[in-house]
Order: sequence, then structure tokens, then C-alpha cells
Amino acid sequence: MLVRLVALGLLWVLTSAVTADQQTEAVAPVVSVWYRGTPAGTPRLDDLAAIRALGLTSITWPADSDAALTEVRRQAEIVGLTVIARPEPKAASAQAAPVIGPDTAVDLVVAGSRGVPLMATAWRAIAHGARVISFDSAQPDGAGVNDVSGRSAPWVQPAVAIARQIHANAELVGRLRPGPAVTIVPPEPAGLEVVLLDADASWVLVATNMANANVRATVDLPKAVPYALWVSWLDGTNLGMLSRPSGPRWTFSIDAGAALVYIIGKVQR
Repeated sequence: MLVRLVALGLLWVLTSAVTADQQTEAVAPVVSVWYRGTPAGTPRLDDLAAIRALGLTSITWPADSDAALTEVRRQAEIVGLTVIARPEPKAASAQAAPVIGPDTAVDLVVAGSRGVPLMATAWRAIAHGARVISFDSAQPDGAGVNDVSGRSAPWVQPAVAIARQIHANAELVGRLRPGPAVTIVPPEPAGLEVVLLDADASWVLVATNMANANVRATVDLPKAVPYALWVSWLDGTNLGMLSRPSGPRWTFSIDAGAALVYIIGKVQR
């Protein structure tokens, strides 16, 4: 817990030292759960309370169910949830590359998601500009957070973890924008993506592995990027890279379906 608090403190320091002309407009990120009512089209307070009890703060409601939108918002406010109205997601798997709409929203359809790389998929979506991520169990009614045996569905724990990671540093996520390109040293492992993002006073490095196997890779970063000391957004550990005249070199291993997210200040003291 102490490590996590230290990490959050470091992230706050890295993102707070920004002058007015450096700042970009932050867009608050949201991690949500698709909810269609019980029965479909009819919100139920118990369902909403079960979603909120997980630590989630938002639900996504079908935009074509306008008749019940006022009521679902009323009930959601009682339990402390916000409501996002969106069109029904297209049939897709979380294993597919996330498709981000013009409203920077992405739907992760997680039906039968045991073994699906949710962490990698969600963080890849964030790296590509997603600011609203809605997990969809594809159930026609109910909260969808439990399986047929009544146990927590496989996708719930990763969704809650991602929500906490995002909400703890919401302003930082809101400022992320594409940074300079990085180079994965050949041969490039299948399923691996590494993206460098600009967050005004900081650089953020996101590596995601959509493959079914662990991979090891080497990445060359631009010369302007510092080689140390990077801090993990996910667990607070530190990372040092190899310093080279052409720019830092990062050699790492990443588990199947996993994400690695590191941050460093642009100005090193």
C-alpha cells in the first residue's frame, strides 16, 4: 500500500509542474459497465447498487431506451453512479483491436471473456485516445457482474483494477496525446505494441501484449526522452533504461495479455 501511495504521489508531482502555456485541455476518463435493466428497459436499484459496490462509478445505458433514461439517472444518483447514454455496441470481442469512435469512447464486449486480454485491450484503447471505456457482458438484462453460478464474472476484477488505475490519475489520462514514434528492434513480436504519449510535463510509455504468449522485446526511444527514472503507473516500481547517444533503449518482458505503463518527467533534476 505504501508503494502505491508513493507512486501516486510521484505521478501527481510529475503532472502538476506544468505552466499555463504547456497545458492541454484535460478530458476526464470514465470506466463504465453496460446495463440494460431488469427486465430490459427497466432500471432496478438493486442492480445499480451491485455495480457501485464493486467500486465502479458509471454505467452505460442504451441510447434507444430514452423512455427510461430519466428514471435510470434518478436511481443511479441514489447509489452514486453516473449514466452514459450510448448506441448499442457492435458485436465484437475484447480480443479484437479496439475501435474508438469520434467521441473517444470504446466498448469492450467481454462475454465469455475468460482468458481474454482485458488489461492489454483497455490500455491499448487508452493509448489510442479512448476516454470512455464501457465493459459489456452482452447480457440482455441484469447487472451482468456475476456468472451463472453467482460468482463474480471473470471480467469484473480486471475492469475494477483498470477503473482504479484510471480514476487515481484522471487528470493525467485526460492530457495524454500522441508522442514521437518509438522503434521496436526486429524481429518485432506478434501482438506487441509500444506507444509513447505526451502528457505536457511528462512522458508516458504504454506497452501492451495481445498475444497468447509472453514476449521479450527491445525498444529504442527518441533522444529527447530521459532514460531514468521511470515509475510504473500500475505498481509503483522503478525502471531504468540503457542510455545511448541516439536515445534510451528499453529491453523488457511482458506477459500474455498484459500491459506495462511507465511515466517520467520531461525535466530531470
